[in-house]
Amino acid sequence: SQKISPPRDRPADPSSLQCPATNDPKVYVTQRAQILAEWMKGKKSILCLTGAGVSTESGIPDYRGNRGSYFRGHKPIIHHEFMSSETIRKRYWARSLVGYSPFADARPNEGHLALASLEKNGYIGVEFEVQLDDVDEGGVSASPWEAHLVQRQTNKKIVALSTITQNVDTLHSKAGSRHVLHLHGRGDVVKCMTCAHTLDRKLYHEKLRDWNRDWIIEESKDNVEKEDQRLRPDGDAEWNGSYEELVLPPCDRCGSHGDMESCNNLHAENGLENIKNANQQPFYKTDVVFFGDSVPRHRVHLSNAAVDAADGLLCIGTSLAVHSAFRLAKRAIGRGVPVAILNVGETRLEREGLGVGTGNEDGAISKSLVTKVESPIGPTLREVVNILERMEEL
Repeated sequence: SQKISPPRDRPADPSSLQCPATNDPKVYVTQRAQILAEWMKGKKSILCLTGAGVSTESGIPDYRGNRGSYFRGHKPIIHHEFMSSETIRKRYWARSLVGYSPFADARPNEGHLALASLEKNGYIGVEFEVQLDDVDEGGVSASPWEAHLVQRQTNKKIVALSTITQNVDTLHSKAGSRHVLHLHGRGDVVKCMTCAHTLDRKLYHEKLRDWNRDWIIEESKDNVEKEDQRLRPDGDAEWNGSYEELVLPPCDRCGSHGDMESCNNLHAENGLENIKNANQQPFYKTDVVFFGDSVPRHRVHLSNAAVDAADGLLCIGTSLAVHSAFRLAKRAIGRGVPVAILNVGETRLEREGLGVGTGNEDGAISKSLVTKVESPIGPTLREVVNILERMEEL
């Protein structure tokens, strides 16, 4: 399951990195991109594993980076708290009303676009056959946004993946990447926790606004324009206000079908008991893996199989602190698969000394399986694309 692991030290600001000999950031980026391009050369099945650091250049904060939300005291939502507490659910959705629009409106940056280009031109991507029946049981086939990953050929299931992302912002897909496994789900989908009915999150937010017009008007007087409303990595915002009277629309399929007119009458009458009863309905949750929850089994199988099919694992913008990502890098190391890391700041892989060259009884030194590059992600990946294209022309 996902567990909270606050960072030890604040990493450097990626924009401050520069070549010591020239004090030129562009030279620095080019040199680091050359290292990654050389690492990629000769490999046929590179799998990418991305984290929140890929999306910071799109305006979405990360958790553990130089300006990470953990350094501002951010405590992410915990799965069991959301599931068991109506108060926590109302607080989450109240904050989402403030923070989700800029999250949803974020655009892919040059890092996302570079990875889409690498996928399109065959520099990254793996294919493998899936023979595990439980991949489909309540898994891939039940999820419209995952079903396209599986190409059925007679009785076989062939999966093509280029990127496993921990991010829920869907920016890889918006950039044009087609073969992306969203390990922790997608933030643009909500799911009923009773019947598993899914709904576009924007539609749910429209319902929230429609059902809570009076509440929004009242709360916006003092809260909507506050300076401390900063976007957070999970699509909500730092916001302090009253949410006791917020009404959460129930599931369209299995909940009671109230209407927004009667809902707003509840607010007008200040009927807190009626509001409480309205909230005790089957409820929606974003279709993401909150901290304390477990990655769905079919995604675990798919990600393990993808690592096993790879001849290189490229970890980008991730500290690998979360176990669901760390286990994939550890699995690659255990299988002797080279791992490259593009991330500013120490990763869990380095901290635990995995993949580092060691001496044996004969005094020989084993080659390190890990190549680490610290450099701004977007510019570096863009330059990697340029270098690989020039190599092709030679």
